[in-house]
Amino acid sequence: RIRRPENEADSFHAAISENPNNQPAAASSARHKRSVGSWQKFWGNGRVLNISFMAPVAADLEARVERLIRQWEPATNLSFNFDDKSAGDIRIFLGGDLNSSYLGTDALLAPLDAPTLNIAVEPDEPEFDLTVLHEFGHALGLQHEHLHPKANIPWDVAKLYDYYALHFAWTTEDVDHNILTPLTDDLLTGPYDKDSIMHYEVPNELTTEDWQVGVNTRISKLDRRNVRRAYPKP
Repeated sequence: RIRRPENEADSFHAAISENPNNQPAAASSARHKRSVGSWQKFWGNGRVLNISFMAPVAADLEARVERLIRQWEPATNLSFNFDDKSAGDIRIFLGGDLNSSYLGTDALLAPLDAPTLNIAVEPDEPEFDLTVLHEFGHALGLQHEHLHPKANIPWDVAKLYDYYALHFAWTTEDVDHNILTPLTDDLLTGPYDKDSIMHYEVPNELTTEDWQVGVNTRISKLDRRNVRRAYPKP
């Protein structure tokens, strides 16, 4: 899940202070700026993004996670610096019971002794690599692709609530926020991309039509294009 900041106004000011381009050009009032999802949360252009692990990790596993995360780097104007000697801008914890990340600059609001990105999937599970790629996409400021305003997924809402309550102990609010509430059109969006690493799986049985999306395991071409637009190189 995307971790939400406690204060939306703080989230807005952190995003704009980090990168003035995060402010939507169409914003006409402070109220609009503070509405959910109405501003970007991308890191400052050309900056070094410091990344650390919150707890000791085996060297081979740390190297594996770094290789996965660096798959995003060539499409950005950022430099990824892995250093556990101090708290990073993005702080990774491997363990726990929830895969989650703050969205981009919201990580700046987290206490320095708390992780900003959590991977609960065990390294020997098939979903580990794709989960790291997905959660780090959020850490770069990318939203869920299934919330694209043109996705038009024919969810069976009642079944969806039951499914996520049973398997993940999600509340209806969790489902609404992470799956059902479309993004606003003023966010950075290209064409809708079923292949995006940021897209949840959509099982056919959770829709009202013959409609599904499988498990995406790689950063798609459109994912890379969106990141290049968010972090344009000189």
